[in-house]
Amino acid sequence: MTSGPRARVGLEVSQVVELPRPRPPGSAEPARMYAVLTVTVRRPGAAPPAASGAAEGDPAAGGHRPRLAEVLLIDHSSSMVIPPSRLAAARAAAVSALAKIPDGALFALVAGGDKATMIYPRRPGLAVAHAESRAAAEAALYDCTPGGGTAMGTWLERARLLFRELPAAGSADYVRHALLLTDGKNEPGYEAPEELRARVERCARAFDCDVVGIGDAWETEELLLIAGALGGRTRAVEDLTRLPGELAALTGRAAERDVTGLRLRLYHRAGVRPLSFEQVHPTRTALTPSHVDLTGVSTGAGGPVQEYELGPCGEETRAYLLCVTAPYDPAQLGKELLLTEAEIDAADDARDVELPAPQPVLMRWTDDADLYSRLDPQVAHYQHEEELHRTFEQACAELKRGARDSAEALLGTAWRLAGETGDTAMRDHLRRLIRVVDAERGTVRLLDHIARFDVEAARIQSSMTVLPGGRLPGARPAGGRR
Repeated sequence: MTSGPRARVGLEVSQVVELPRPRPPGSAEPARMYAVLTVTVRRPGAAPPAASGAAEGDPAAGGHRPRLAEVLLIDHSSSMVIPPSRLAAARAAAVSALAKIPDGALFALVAGGDKATMIYPRRPGLAVAHAESRAAAEAALYDCTPGGGTAMGTWLERARLLFRELPAAGSADYVRHALLLTDGKNEPGYEAPEELRARVERCARAFDCDVVGIGDAWETEELLLIAGALGGRTRAVEDLTRLPGELAALTGRAAERDVTGLRLRLYHRAGVRPLSFEQVHPTRTALTPSHVDLTGVSTGAGGPVQEYELGPCGEETRAYLLCVTAPYDPAQLGKELLLTEAEIDAADDARDVELPAPQPVLMRWTDDADLYSRLDPQVAHYQHEEELHRTFEQACAELKRGARDSAEALLGTAWRLAGETGDTAMRDHLRRLIRVVDAERGTVRLLDHIARFDVEAARIQSSMTVLPGGRLPGARPAGGRR
């Protein structure tokens, strides 16, 4: 009996296809076409990844699955002992994360300071997860003595070298994930900002990394730099009693992201100029194609072909915002034209994943303002999310320079935008900065005392987005395409 697919991948395009005809032709750059590409991964009745017993990849574990390779990077710098409860909480959280690593997976535990030190195994390498190795790692963790400064790039570099030991030929058979926990920021005496950035760039595409900040001395830009470049999420945890649950959840999520080798490919037609392509959900992340084929451009047969690696996926939804433009041809007025074709492809060893049909991004030049002035609901949603992020960052800059009146006005706008996008988590963060006077109009008052943690945690929250909760008033999809 043949089993069904382990996962089904969906692909949808949401856009309004009409664009205004340039007047007069050639007088200005043609209007930009925006489209949201939504990728979903679903498991129809599939069993969850093995938590113990059968190793990942075994038939007993439910068919072919990649193995998890997990590296825990736990801050052991001198600041972690002030207060002592901070180090105790970090160690308890690391133990919770270890418990979420499935039997048969590979793992390592690293102490982060001004350099990276192996906790378990003692020699650089990855250990096989089972009850005995997890217990040995826990014992080694509590024997580790904190000290020194902070140089997070060296921690990431150690993770990269550990993951490099995995067989290259079977790269899609491993989910490479790191989890970095820190209470502070990089110290220039140990690692300059340009050194951190260079090390982060070397790690890009080598593994994913989630980042957790505790205390209030971490630098938001550093945490977002690491998570953004390495396809992860950032968390700010104030209540240390919640820290074990946070790390366990992030590690468990990594273990469940067992759909690997997916690629999103964009075939642009001749004359089309791609302007931008970015992930807009679950986090806002600028993307760089892993491969660009310009054969069609050089031969005149087509436009560029851009390929993006999606990284490991679980049961989840991701959204991407595409922006392209094309030259105007009067003979094309009123005709529906193909701009770009989006396709999901997979590595050869993703045999049990059902892929979707390619989806078109279309365009029609028109003089009808009722058509080209419409807003696609999903495009508008993510543009509002971007406006929310930009407005909140401006408010933070005003707060930093002591301009409370302008900061207050901007935070009122941020409150209104968070309501329009349905971002209740962002509103929860804003309530720790403001008192709402008129929720509908966005009239707010700054609180007398605002903690640095609350500001920076809200900045981290604004880097994340929510899925559209419904259509915007007056918006409708064109041609039934969503």
